[in-house]
Amino acid sequence: RHAGKKIVVIKQADDGTKERPYPHAIVVGIERYSRKVKKRMGAKRLAARNKVKHFIEATNYSYLFPTRYTLEFKGLKGLVGSETFMERWQREDAKKTVKKL
Repeated sequence: RHAGKKIVVIKQADDGTKERPYPHAIVVGIERYSRKVKKRMGAKRLAARNKVKHFIEATNYSYLFPTRYTLEFKGLKGLVGSETFMERWQREDAKKTVKKL
């Protein structure tokens, strides 16, 4: 579903956890990018096309393709943890905070 999308690795679990016994990483990424805009478009249409949708998920290492680029976000490191996936409202709150950053 998120093939080819850009992500930032927040937390790594090389040995796995009790819930996920495989090596995985908690990632934050962009699910839907903004679309092309033109000068003749109205304000309502511009606002709709400039929206960016984010996702947070725990991804198996075998599905990740690392690149040589690194990025440091100090605010994201303590934001998301394994307890974020326990309840739906926790994930929604984390997504809102990620969107602000």
